[in-house]
Amino acid sequence: MKKRIIISTFLIMICLLTGNCYARAGGGSGSGSSGGGGSSSSSSSPSYYHDHYYYGRRSYNPVSSIVSVGLLIGTIYGVYAFQRRYKANKLHQRAKKQLAILDDQDDFWNEKRIKEEVKKSYYLIQEAWGRQDLKTLKKYLTENLYDAWEAKINWNEFQGKRNELSHIHLLKQNVVNLYDSENDNEDYFWVYIEGKMNDVTIDQQNQVIESYDGVFVEYWKFKRCGKQILLDEVRQQDEYEN
Repeated sequence: MKKRIIISTFLIMICLLTGNCYARAGGGSGSGSSGGGGSSSSSSSPSYYHDHYYYGRRSYNPVSSIVSVGLLIGTIYGVYAFQRRYKANKLHQRAKKQLAILDDQDDFWNEKRIKEEVKKSYYLIQEAWGRQDLKTLKKYLTENLYDAWEAKINWNEFQGKRNELSHIHLLKQNVVNLYDSENDNEDYFWVYIEGKMNDVTIDQQNQVIESYDGVFVEYWKFKRCGKQILLDEVRQQDEYEN
């Protein structure tokens, strides 16, 4: 169903972009040489008239086409963003009601405060990972996660690899699940994280081994430690939602 929505949207925008939908092979090329019905002189080269380029009998407005392409890209991105966030938004609505109730009893559960803490932790953790700064990571990770990440960093170092992160952005975040215990040290919550960054793995000669530059979705679990929050687990979107 999701694929059908995306494909249908794409086809509709293509129709808007070209102005015609042809049910024939090579239809809508607008090349002039196969424009059919036009004279050889009018289809062999473009002529300029009223800010339009004419190929055979069809006009081409470059500004209009650029705008159409922009609308196409924006629409496709919007569809993907909606699909990406759909389940998380539903989970957030339920968690938001729980937070509103708990906030009256314990200000730790204030949603605005949580989002500020998550944002702060997100940037500090990502930057520290890119610098392999274990000292900073130790302040923001639970003991179990710190041990796992320290092992990863040490293993990369043993292999002569280094992971560098840059242009780090937090695009969207929302609490999607939470657990409130009588024992505050057992409290935790899950956050939908949508981020963007340049992620490059390089070797000892500074040669790029792997690289990624784009939007990603993860779910981060934070545990309560007094008034502080510590990152305890990270799951990929399909791991959490499925």
